[in-house]
This record gives sequence, C-alpha cells and structure tokens, in this order.
Amino acid sequence: MQRSYIFFFLLSGMMLAASCRTKLDVQPSHLVPEQKMWTTKNDARSAVFSAYALLRSALAGNNAWLVFGELRAGDFTSVSRGDLSAVTANQLTASFPALENWSNWRRFYAVIYQANLCLEKLGTVHENDFRYTEEEMKVDLAHVRFLRSLAYFYLVRIWGDVPLVTRAVSGDFVPLERAPQARVLDMAAADAQAAAEALPWKYDQQSPELRSQYWGQPSAFWQGVIAGKGSAYMLLAHIAAWRGDYLSTDKYARLVIDNRSKGGYAMVNTAALTGNTGVFTGQAEDIIFAMPFNKNYQESSASGHIEEWVLAEPFISKAQPDIFISNDSILRIFDEPNDERFKLTDGGAGAGNYFTGFGNPVPLFSKIRLLSVTGANPLRSYQSAIVVFRYEELLLLRAEALLYLGKTGESAQVLNSVRGQRGIGEYKGPLTALANAILQERRRELLGEGWRWFDLARFEKLEQYSRFSPADLGKGAQFWPVSKSQLSAASPIQQNKYWQQ
Repeated sequence: MQRSYIFFFLLSGMMLAASCRTKLDVQPSHLVPEQKMWTTKNDARSAVFSAYALLRSALAGNNAWLVFGELRAGDFTSVSRGDLSAVTANQLTASFPALENWSNWRRFYAVIYQANLCLEKLGTVHENDFRYTEEEMKVDLAHVRFLRSLAYFYLVRIWGDVPLVTRAVSGDFVPLERAPQARVLDMAAADAQAAAEALPWKYDQQSPELRSQYWGQPSAFWQGVIAGKGSAYMLLAHIAAWRGDYLSTDKYARLVIDNRSKGGYAMVNTAALTGNTGVFTGQAEDIIFAMPFNKNYQESSASGHIEEWVLAEPFISKAQPDIFISNDSILRIFDEPNDERFKLTDGGAGAGNYFTGFGNPVPLFSKIRLLSVTGANPLRSYQSAIVVFRYEELLLLRAEALLYLGKTGESAQVLNSVRGQRGIGEYKGPLTALANAILQERRRELLGEGWRWFDLARFEKLEQYSRFSPADLGKGAQFWPVSKSQLSAASPIQQNKYWQQ
C-alpha cells in the first residue's frame, strides 16, 4: 500500500470542507451516497482520514494557523497587503474578503461534523465488515475524538464562546447559541482524555492499545503525522494551561516527558530546527503532532505555508515578501549573545538561519524554507508541515506550569534545557523575572509557528503588546469577530461585544 492513498483522502477532505451548507456550515456532502457508506473497512479508513484532511484544510486555508496564532502579536509587519496590514493592526472588521474568510469558523465545524459522524457510524462498519476489528475501531474512535477536541480548542482560543455541536447534524439543523468557553473546554478535555486512554504511544504493534499493524503500515510511517497518546496528553496539558489549571498541565506534560522513549520524542539541535530535512518536514524527533505536506506524495502546494508570505529573492522569484520582521524587532527578540538561531557577529552582521538579509530594509524570515523545487528561483511550491505540537514547546509549557505552581528552581532547570540546546546557556536573571524569560524563550523558539498571540493571552500580556486596553480585553478584543455569514437575522449567534462597536 502506498502513502498516496492518504493524499486521496486528504484531497477528499478538502472537497468536503468546501461543500458545507448549514447555518453553522458543518455538513459536508459525501463522495458516495449515505446508504452505501459505512459498510466496509475502507469506508472507516476514508472517514477517519477525511477528518484529518479537514483539520489540515482548516489550518492551511489562507494560512489561517499563522493569522490566528501570530500575526496579531506585533512581531510581523506587512509590506503592502491591506488585508495583512489590517490583521497586524488588529483591525479585524476591515472590508477585505480574506478577513471575512478568516472570521468564518466553518473550517473547524467541518472537522467537528466529520468527527461526530465517525463517532456515530464507525460501529456500523464494525458490524458490517468482520475485517474491521474492535481494536481498530477503538483506535479510530480515539483519533476522531482527538481531532474534535483540537478543533474545539482552536475555536475557543480564537472566538471565545462558540456553539457546541455533539451530533452529525442534518441539513435542517437549527442554529445553536454560543456555549460558554468553560463548557466547551470541558467537552474538549473529556475527548482528549478518552483519546489518550485509547491511543498507542507508537504504532509499532507493541502497545496494548493496538497489537496489529495500523492500516498495513510500519510505525515510522505514522510517526508524528497522526495522533498518539503523547499528542493527546499534550493537548490536555494545553487545555489545562488555558484554564489556568497548572497542576493538571504539569501532570500531563510529565506523562509525555517521562514516556518520551515510548513516544520517540527528543529535542533537536538548531541545525535540525532550521534545516530543510529537519523539524518542518513534520517527522523530526521532536515532532509530537504535525500536518505534513510532502512532495514525495504529491502534497506540496503553493499556499498554506509561511514561505508563501515571508520568502523572496534569493529563495523564490519574488521581489519582496508579504510580511517581515524588522531589524529592530529582531534585535529585541534575540537579545542574548551566542544564540544559534540568530546572533550578531563581531562585525555587526547577522548569523543563523532564522533570518536572511539582516540589515536590509526588509530582512527575510527564513527559519522555515522547505521548497518543493530546488534552485535559486524555484516555482512557488512548498512542503513545510504545520507543526501543531513539538517537544521543545512542551518543555517550555512545563516550565511555565512549574513557575505558576511556585517551583521556580525546577522551572528554571526546564527552561535551561531548551536554552542550552540553542547555545545561550543558563538563565542568569532573577527568579522574579522568570515568567518574562519563559515568554521570551517561547517567542524565540516558536517564532513563525503560530503560538505568540495565544501565549500573550495566556500570560495576560496582551495589553502590553497590543493596542488593547483592559476595558477592550474585558469586552473580548482578544478574540476574532464572528463572520457576517453567521449573523443573519434568524441566527441566535451574537457578535463578540468588542466587535459590535
């Protein structure tokens, strides 16, 4: 069996995402009639991988993962595009088609619909096809629970209160009101917990959860590109941190760290972080969960990658990038000597692969540059993975949890493990400033990976790094406005308070 079948299902999933039609835009039409689905083992495989495809489409579409997670935070500046300038200025109701697209949560409800459908129907496949074993079914159910949990976690962080849909609703679905964030996160946590209990650490036929070969492929085939026990625990750790439950964050983070050999996780050096065969292929040692775009399986694309917006000559035939990080900002971010990611030489030049052309009016952010065609001016096609969870980020999350639990010494030790890996040595500042040190290290390590805005919200630093006042944030300015298509006269859904003005 070739990996190309996954590409088929990923493509099918993107077709499903484009066909949503209900008030919440959650019902995709099927590629085959409903009455003929859910009868064979291949139907189960198609349905589960379509859910993964829909998540990849939700994150990749118009670079949504970067827009939601990073562009509002102030590090990136738009060169000339009005829609990107509006995002970086937090003017999210400006009249641009892209802003309306980003404001529409349909992309995540398509994932939720497909997950709900799988939860309702995979048992039917088990009844109809003896080849689809109970063991396989339990693992597949865990996959879609993980995906539903992750989709809801994105929704809450982006929009706050959101409708809670737990069934595969039909075309005459009556729109739901927005549920409180706490209730949505309760369900997301329950899904992630159920997924963690049923998923294996690895797909190596050694885990008690799955003794057979998953869909006929060896363990290395699946490493990092589908959920495992580690990614479910990491999701639980993040949900807990978002709620301020750092005791649970530490518990779940330690479960992954203590079992890193079972999951196959480890930190990588800086060369692997920024290299063309490293982290952003989606299958490096530090990857816990990623959405890959591999050219060998015809998955590379011209959009959905940060390279589309941040690269220009000499990497691609483009005079200027769409967004960049200014020289002054680079120096504020990388403010310690000997940092392998970026540092100044004795002559004042920039060194390290994070940036190209430091000192130019528009330096290039070149940390991620997986081009599908080699040469100085290749066609604009990219294959970088969307990295959702990786090991270094987990360590920094645990350092954060330990800090807020009052364990500053342990927190500093965990922080230093990441700092040491990047050549900047131990943190020497006062422990009273440790929170800022952790936030700054997350800024450096995770730059361009879609974390900064969410980090600032969690650390309660948005007022410091955005134009929003405490009163604005109290009205929900940190969240995105709901798209106009969701606010029809017949809909009970209300606009976020801040964006009503």
